[in-house]
Amino acid sequence: MENKEKIKIMIDLDETIVSGGYIESLNEYLGTNYKAEDFKDYYISNILPPEENEKYLDYFYKNVNVYDKSHHIPNAIEVIQELNEYYDLYICTAFLDPRKPKESIITTQHKYRWILENLPFISPKKILFTSAKELIMCDVKIDDKVSNLKRGYGKIKLLLSQKHNEKFSEEELASLGILRVNNWLEIRNILIKGELPK
Repeated sequence: MENKEKIKIMIDLDETIVSGGYIESLNEYLGTNYKAEDFKDYYISNILPPEENEKYLDYFYKNVNVYDKSHHIPNAIEVIQELNEYYDLYICTAFLDPRKPKESIITTQHKYRWILENLPFISPKKILFTSAKELIMCDVKIDDKVSNLKRGYGKIKLLLSQKHNEKFSEEELASLGILRVNNWLEIRNILIKGELPK
């Protein structure tokens, strides 16, 4: 394969590389056994009434490092490491929780430490924290949120399937220039093998 180092790829973190910690934290708080399929909203704590949601968020930001409870999405680390051989990779992750803007800085520390420990082949200079991902100039974007992909730069925009984005039809995604992928092996096939799905 020809060298792809000059092609820039922006990769999201939460629910794209790592998952599960938010559900685990909510289950611990409530004493429940929720699964990913039980949620349609990106902010899973919105399942709670507003007053209880506020109490949970206070608890969360004071007590929880969500990445201690998370797991790698299958094949994500291995494929990203392989992509790093051919492309110029950037991890771009939002840190702002609009419901708790002051407390959001805590999450940034947890995210940064997790990336350093689990993606040591990514230079710290290539870790970007922003909720305005449409401003990032790159050739390829990989994310689980349609709102992060539908605006701004990116010749190839890959949406990793998650429960909260199932509501978007293939036709709707196509109209936005977004291609749905179901797993990291599909991403590998597209970006390493050049196999765009039919």
